[in-house]
Amino acid sequence: MPFGAKRLNLARRYLWGAVVAALIPLVLIATLYDRYSANLIDNLVTNRVNAHLEGAAVQMSNFMAVQVNKLESIVDLPDTTDFFLEPDSNSISPLMRDFLLLEVESPDVYAIELSRVSGETVATVPRNRAREEPADLTTLPLVQHGVVEVLGPVLPENGRPGWFLIRMPVLFNQKQIGMVSLRMRLASLTELAAQLVEPGVYQPQIVVFDRERLTPVGTRAEEADILARSRQFLPGWRIQLVDGGGDLEEPRNRIRYILLIAAIVSALGLVVLFFMMSQKLTGYLLPLNEGAQAIANGNFGVSVSEDGPGELGSLARSYNRMREQLENLITSRVEVERRAALGGMAAGIAHEIRNPLATVVTTVHGLKRNEQDAERQKMFEVISSEITRVDKTIGEFLNYAKPSPPVREPVLIREAFRTIRTLLATTAHEKNIVIDLSGESSLQIEMDRAHFSQILLNLTLNGIDAMPDGGHLQLRAYRDDGKVVVSVADDGTGMDAETRSKVLRPFFTTRGKGSGLGLPVTKQLVETNGGQMFIESEAGHGTTVILVFPKHDAAQERPA
Repeated sequence: MPFGAKRLNLARRYLWGAVVAALIPLVLIATLYDRYSANLIDNLVTNRVNAHLEGAAVQMSNFMAVQVNKLESIVDLPDTTDFFLEPDSNSISPLMRDFLLLEVESPDVYAIELSRVSGETVATVPRNRAREEPADLTTLPLVQHGVVEVLGPVLPENGRPGWFLIRMPVLFNQKQIGMVSLRMRLASLTELAAQLVEPGVYQPQIVVFDRERLTPVGTRAEEADILARSRQFLPGWRIQLVDGGGDLEEPRNRIRYILLIAAIVSALGLVVLFFMMSQKLTGYLLPLNEGAQAIANGNFGVSVSEDGPGELGSLARSYNRMREQLENLITSRVEVERRAALGGMAAGIAHEIRNPLATVVTTVHGLKRNEQDAERQKMFEVISSEITRVDKTIGEFLNYAKPSPPVREPVLIREAFRTIRTLLATTAHEKNIVIDLSGESSLQIEMDRAHFSQILLNLTLNGIDAMPDGGHLQLRAYRDDGKVVVSVADDGTGMDAETRSKVLRPFFTTRGKGSGLGLPVTKQLVETNGGQMFIESEAGHGTTVILVFPKHDAAQERPA
């Protein structure tokens, strides 16, 4: 199956595995939440509401306790007792009046009333807040709370505010002689429940003996379904929460929707994340697949980028190393087999061609000695020259196919350079070429001296041929990382990429008279002596051939 049809297979598996792994816990949590959230929310709401109810009830109890303290302060005044001991007197002493006026400065107290035992109100402070007596006070709810009585409430009507009384008896010698009452603003008590209002869910009501239901503003409330009730903050007085027409399921549904949205967003995020990861993974794996197909087709020149992260980069590096090693292995194997075949063929050529050529050469020399005609003499010279060229080509072919084993010995590079320059001096002078020698003069290498001379001769002759209009030929030797490097550089015509890829093939040549064996033989001689050869060239910018050899261990520094 093509790689394109399966390239996302691995990524898809990870994608769906991650999506399932992420969604299963979310679905499980949502199911468990849906199963148990009702009781949880009921408990949370009940605890929260009960806490708020109790808090409001405590505030109301504290409010009433403050008012009782005010009453006790008034009842304990000596002037209060004196006022009730004089039956015919309705006047309040100035000191007592000032005290009472100070108490009614509170916005919660409408007025302070002083009454006889019979219930008749004889004095009201301040006077302008005297109330009209209801038709029958006995119809109002009455609560005994410790030493005080709570009478009311009286609901607002005809534009007048609602109120209730807190009254305490005045005793003298264990006998009641009068009554002091605080006429309280009803809304001051009921508005303490306003903090419990939850619009659209529930509403608070103040209930008095289940007869009167008051809103937080002190008006009459309608009967509704009771959701929760507080303890009594006064006997018969309590707070209750009634249904406000809202949906108590809304918090649970809201959390359910949040969980659903979180699951969807997580799934989409995972899909997008793994899609991007699969695209990147494909970008790294596709070149590897193409490279493997290229190797299967016999093309070892396709390398892949090694910039992948983590294991992908390591895989790419391993692939490139495998490709190079496989290419070297196959190339060397083919080279061995090719040379073996060429060796057998070369032996046959040498036997079948060189022997007749020897006979031809002998015959030509004999004819030339006895020939008087100058024209024919010239023809015999041409024949001898061509026979020599053929013999040289056969010799090169034999050297390439079956090179002689190297006889290694220390070779001083400086002396080899000078010998080559001497041999080529005349040719270089005729072609206007300058030969430069440079580098460390004391460097030595251990190799076959004849092989090294042939290597340098082949390379320098190629360099001279590449500079028909003259130029510079440089031979240089230097050390690099414990090895000896020899370079032969010219500033001639150079080679393009295509020529550079073919230049080491046997019988490939760009010259009409060349055999195409010079560079292959040179490379073979370099490798036979344990070295490496590299060619750097660019069309129009010359060529540099670099030879790398192990340094001779016995080399010693000598002055230049």
